[in-house]
Formats: sequence, C-alpha cells, structure tokens
Amino acid sequence: MTTTLSENSNKIVVHNNNSGQLVKEEVKVNIDDSVKQEDTKMILSTGITPDGIKYHVRRMKFEDIDEVLMVWKEIGLYEGTNTIQSFLTIDPEGFYVAVNENDGQIVGCCAGVFVDPNVGFIGLYAVKPAFQGKGIGTSMWKQMMSHIGDKNVGLYAVPKHLITYRDKAGFRVEDTIKVLEYEGTSLKTDDLVKGIANIEIKCMTNDEILQRKVINYDQRVVNYDRSNLLKLTFNELDALSMVAIDKDNNSIVGFGCIRTNNINRAMAGPIYANNDAVAELIVYNLITNLPVALTTGLDFMTPDCNPGGLRIATKLGLKKNEDLPRLFVKSIPKVDWNRIYCIHTPNFSPY
Repeated sequence: MTTTLSENSNKIVVHNNNSGQLVKEEVKVNIDDSVKQEDTKMILSTGITPDGIKYHVRRMKFEDIDEVLMVWKEIGLYEGTNTIQSFLTIDPEGFYVAVNENDGQIVGCCAGVFVDPNVGFIGLYAVKPAFQGKGIGTSMWKQMMSHIGDKNVGLYAVPKHLITYRDKAGFRVEDTIKVLEYEGTSLKTDDLVKGIANIEIKCMTNDEILQRKVINYDQRVVNYDRSNLLKLTFNELDALSMVAIDKDNNSIVGFGCIRTNNINRAMAGPIYANNDAVAELIVYNLITNLPVALTTGLDFMTPDCNPGGLRIATKLGLKKNEDLPRLFVKSIPKVDWNRIYCIHTPNFSPY
C-alpha cells in the first residue's frame, strides 16, 4: 500500500476497488477534529483500561493499513506491505483495530478472515507493548470471533501462546504438520536450480487465460476457489508473481509470489510446484527479480512435511526462527502439502 500526504495534509491512499483495480483516493484528514468523530458509525465497542485510557474497537479501513503495519513492526513481526489490502478487499468485515481515544492512534489490530467460505483464519493479532495487559486485545478478539461465528477457524500459534490458544481459546484440534519460519539477510543462490529444459518461467500478466490456468492449478492444491484473492495478489504493488509452464503441453506446473514487507525485507508466498526442481527454479527467479530480497533479506515459511521446502531454505542460507503449530477449532482442512513449498502468508492463509 502506498500512502502520501498531499499539500492540504490529506492522505492519498492506493487500494483496490470492487472490480479489483488499483485506484487512488484522497482521504480527508482534519487535524483539528477528533478521529473519534470520523469513526463514530464504525465503533463496535468501547472500553477504559485500568489506568484510565479510553479506547474503542472498530473495523479497519484501507487508510489504516500503514499504521497497522507499524503496530505489527513494533512487536517485531512482519507482513507484506500490500498483502493486508488484498485480504481486506476479500473480507472487509474480518479486520479490527483498537483506537486510543485520547489521540486517535491505533494501538492494536486483529483479523479473522474468510477466503475459504468454510474456514476462517486468524492473524495480525497485536497490541502495542505500552498498551498490553489492559484488556484491549480481548476486546478486539471478541469482535473478531463474532465475525467467525460457529464456523471452523484456524491459526498459526506462536509457541509461547500455544497453551492459551489450544487449552483456553478452544483451538483444540492440532495438526501434526507445523509451519517453519525462516529468515536470512545474505541469500545464497548458487545451489538453486536455474533452468529446466522444458520449463518456461513467465511473469504473471493480465492475460485472463493464463490467470485462469494458475487459479485452476491453485484450486487443485488448496481444494477451494481463491480466484478473487489471487487476482488481487497478482496485482499487488511492490510484489512479483511468476508462473512455471511446461512447454511440451502448455500446462501450469507451479507458481510463486514475492513481495516487500513492513520490516524492509522480501517475503515469499505462496510458492506451489509439482516438484522440487520447479520450486527451486521459481524461487531463483523470484528473488533475483525482486532486488530487495538480495539486498536486505528474505522471510520464508515452509511446512515441515515438505522436504523440498526445507532444502530450499538450507540452500538459500536461511536461519530457522520458530516452529508454528497449526491449530483449528473443528477440523483440519485437507490440502496438497506435497506441492506447497511456501505458504501464502502467516496471518491470513489457508494456504
């Protein structure tokens, strides 16, 4: 997402319209008026912290995204600079922020998103350190869970919060598969596959026939239709999407995406492929065509059940940070993990 200030101190916000097109919109910001007035109709709940700070919880807006990414960065976590924009377009009722009513600043965020209509996914859950332990996170969580209702929902649990989510919050169905988080600032590409005789790597374009082939391929991996999300993903700013095509039969054998994130690194995902060689070829082309990956580093998240994904992380010289358990309320969705080398995003993904 790109946000700038115009001469009259209004924000210029770039976002997707209902047709999935990127548009610029000027958002009026009157510094003299309280942000509370602007948000009145969107307020879902109000509260007062034990130390007397008044706050409210409301749905997130497109113009909140830059500030939300700063909250996320403040607690040391990352997300794509335009990824929220795509998921917010898909499920605008699934995103929430907590606002300090004294100064109008966002102090917390939370999302429970439905891309798969049958399975929600929770992420982007954070409260600024100075406001933690005051009930703000609980207030956002309640609003978010009201959006989830009685449907199945999952999350990737940070290890230190595993017991809370599993034993207290009702996420009792734990998958045997974990997602492994890797990062690195000096990538090595020498050992990656750099070419396969019958495989062509192309950048995703607005070619509707090619996009439909990729969407159909994706559906065979995740077992539901993500066409609306993928069309937005392919057009995200500060991002690159590539597809692997078998020239012998013109079929899709993999695709991948990479983007910048809020901690000034590259973030990969999704990366799906029929085999390890194709996956490595996609990764090589993605990181060599997005300069930030080679200059400042890469964040990469792969399932522990895919040996090829683990090998890619090793070949790139990445360091493993955490193993993230996958928890669900009702059941574990079925996906083709053999073809998932990097998940879409830790915050909103299946998968």
